[in-house]
Amino acid sequence: MRALWIEDHQLIGDSLAILLQVVMPEVSLDKARDLDSALGLIATFRYELVLLDWWLGPHDGQATMRRLREAGCNTPVIVVSGDEREAVMRQAMALGAVGYVPKSADPDTLVAAIGQALHGMVTPRLARPEPGATAPGGLPAIDVAALFPELTSRQCEVFRALMRGLSDKQIGRDLAISDTTVKTHVRAILQAVGVHRRGEAAFAARQRGSGGY
Repeated sequence: MRALWIEDHQLIGDSLAILLQVVMPEVSLDKARDLDSALGLIATFRYELVLLDWWLGPHDGQATMRRLREAGCNTPVIVVSGDEREAVMRQAMALGAVGYVPKSADPDTLVAAIGQALHGMVTPRLARPEPGATAPGGLPAIDVAALFPELTSRQCEVFRALMRGLSDKQIGRDLAISDTTVKTHVRAILQAVGVHRRGEAAFAARQRGSGGY
């Protein structure tokens, strides 16, 4: 699978590339730092997903998305932006974006949004908290204990922290357990879910919790 990341801040683009190499190695990520470079890549390669910074040099997301469509790019677009204004988010969705993920969101939120788009589950959503039972990032709260009854209560606590994108050290500190114990729980979680990576476990749990399988 091939995705295009249009982002004019190199550090952010490189960080996402490293993250995806770890949790979604099947995704090949190309990066463009301006609209002209992006249009050149789109004319050359076929992409399954475009990740777009709303503010790209002199262009706002509305102008960028219009140029992408005019160039024949009908690929699903997820906006990833530091602009968290509700009006901007709603505008992006009205223009056809399949998701809007603030840069302040935890990594798992972005990984889940990418996974859903790449696997054809294009349900437009804003990845931000809404009233009611929601998890960090605005995704529906997942009852991991009900979904995976073979897990202990402590493993469920670790799983919830893992889904928030916390590292082993952060989980250990929050739950007052050692890094070694955290790793043991994570291995049990991966086995219960039937995956090999943390990001895959979070994605699978959200799919199952929303009735995806």
